[in-house]
Amino acid sequence: RAAHCMTELLLLLLLVEPCTALLASGRAMGRAPRAALLMQVDDGKAQFAVRWFPSLDLQSADEEPSGAADVSVMPVFPLGMSYLPYTEPVLNIFEPRYRQMYNDILMNGARRFCVVNVDGETGRLAEVGVVFYLDELKEVSEQTQDRVKYVGQHTVIDRVRLKRVLNPSAARTRQTYLKAEVATMADIDDGETSEAEAVLHRIFLELVSAQQELNEEPRFTEAVKGRLSFTRGTGADDKGLWGTILLWQQFVEQRTSVVGQKMQREIQARVAAYLKENKLRDGIVNARGEVRLEDLPAPLLQEIRAIQTRFREELEAMDADPAGESFQAMLQSESHRERLGVLRATLEKERKRLSARATLQSLFKQ
Repeated sequence: RAAHCMTELLLLLLLVEPCTALLASGRAMGRAPRAALLMQVDDGKAQFAVRWFPSLDLQSADEEPSGAADVSVMPVFPLGMSYLPYTEPVLNIFEPRYRQMYNDILMNGARRFCVVNVDGETGRLAEVGVVFYLDELKEVSEQTQDRVKYVGQHTVIDRVRLKRVLNPSAARTRQTYLKAEVATMADIDDGETSEAEAVLHRIFLELVSAQQELNEEPRFTEAVKGRLSFTRGTGADDKGLWGTILLWQQFVEQRTSVVGQKMQREIQARVAAYLKENKLRDGIVNARGEVRLEDLPAPLLQEIRAIQTRFREELEAMDADPAGESFQAMLQSESHRERLGVLRATLEKERKRLSARATLQSLFKQ
């Protein structure tokens, strides 16, 4: 019976939703209209507004490139993530249309395409994206039984603004990939920013110290203090502020993973406790060893949903979404000063959360 229970337990672990999915579902519940960047609201909570490209007319005919000197035509790969300049993303390619896209950019020698974030609620594309340059492409179809065709290694080499989608019907038919005219995006010259850089540096150092004092998990180590930069930077070897934003995004990714693991352990413990006293009814486990949530006994399902809701709220309170709007807001910022402001608003929110936690700890120690 114990072995049978453990088998059922492992099957039920397939039910746990990833934390990123929980965050996405939470964001879809209520989202204010967005047109410009909001740095602060009255209650001190940082809010960011992403500029979205107008919704595509999926029935419209394809258009020819304009031939304008200030734009170029690129394939568009919509992904639910804000990738940052000078990073080196790896993508697994399995959809036929994107297999074709990679074949095309290799054949024409361009080796580049535009990646944009996607609004999970409306499906709109972000107005500002980045250019992926293909450094290496590995054929892995034999090893993956053709589930994945290619593994691509890329470098993010530029930021671009979507100007015109040439074949919007492709978003409906999915028979090929989108193509668009894009314009390179460069920061405007916004003058002296050394004071704003110094303030942000101090705030980040205070966060690192607060995390260590509170024994946060995960947390930055002392070593990170030597890697921080808040300057404009000059490129891949001197990323400046972009490198620090990447450190923050990686930290948020790790924190999301840690919270997800905690949620899994709690659900696992609850399922194990349930199976000690109960047995799943026959026929609800399919041939692949999966159980649908709606097929679970109502009391167990209710407890699992409550656990998921609690952890989703915890993640939202932490602003712990590595694909969140703050990163897109930094990507679309038109000046170094504006980008400093977005990161500062993000870190100020985290600083307030840590301060509140420190206050609670001190109260419990009294």
